[in-house]
Amino acid sequence: MRAALSVALLLGVLSCASTARITGNFDEYGSYRDFRTATTLEARLAAAARYLRDYPKGDYREEVRAWYGPAEERYFKLSWNTLPRLRAYLDALPRGPHAEAAAERITELESRRIYAERREQRLLSHAQDIESRLARAADQRRGFIREFSRLTELLGGTRTFGEPTSELDAALLHRFRERPPLLQCEADQCQKIFTFHYAVPEEQALTERTIDVTLHIRLERGLVQELSLSGPELLTRVAEAISVRAVPPLNPQASAEALGQALEIVSSALSSPLPKERCEVEAVSPVVLERRCDGVRMQIVAGTEPGAADRLIVQRETVDRAKKPRIKGAGG
Repeated sequence: MRAALSVALLLGVLSCASTARITGNFDEYGSYRDFRTATTLEARLAAAARYLRDYPKGDYREEVRAWYGPAEERYFKLSWNTLPRLRAYLDALPRGPHAEAAAERITELESRRIYAERREQRLLSHAQDIESRLARAADQRRGFIREFSRLTELLGGTRTFGEPTSELDAALLHRFRERPPLLQCEADQCQKIFTFHYAVPEEQALTERTIDVTLHIRLERGLVQELSLSGPELLTRVAEAISVRAVPPLNPQASAEALGQALEIVSSALSSPLPKERCEVEAVSPVVLERRCDGVRMQIVAGTEPGAADRLIVQRETVDRAKKPRIKGAGG
């Protein structure tokens, strides 16, 4: 019994001596234990820093310092271009070796991020503005072509020459009398100017176009004698709106192509009131298209100088034996 008691006392003394040698004290050991049991790299860095700060001469300083130095350096380098990691570094090591550098780098990256976000917002706004302008330009081009085609059709369908204006087609009368702007009349001449706006791509930008189209009526003693539609380079403007491409000035080939495109629109608009197969006659310059039938004569007269007006003229047909309508199936 006495021998057993002696052994127990000896083991107790050895145990206390071993604990004192390994941990020094319970607070230091608890700090060291936090370092060893940390479950994340950031938590272990923070625990290592605390231990080295609180126990610069602690029993585990060599072990902790040997790990902490390379680990902190490596973590900082990996965090250099990553805001979340830099913030995590400062959270874990507010007084770490690279804390000041981390704070400066955060400021720099934040500034870049803000600049990038603002730039992205500007680019987005610019893109949205371009998209809006493109959509608006497309609507304006469609509106211009739609109205030009409709006016061409209405003028070509007029069969009331020599009668009062009240006998004109209701849709044409609406454009003359009710649709703004106001109709301007002087003596036997009445006209209304419609202004159209649209844009076409030119040199990687949208170029704004404005054209004034004049709807004109000539009377004699109050009776309709002639209707016309005219505007400066009207046919070129029509071609641009159709092709969505600017026509270069003083370019004969481009002008010829534009004329062909515009005349296709005119021909399509006249397909019902003045069909090509029954009404077309040979045109002589400056007339570029002429149709005669059903007592009506329509001519498209192209301006011969840059900026000159192109005119679409409709009047009562007069007998001209030099120009006979082409009859379908008659050859030629």
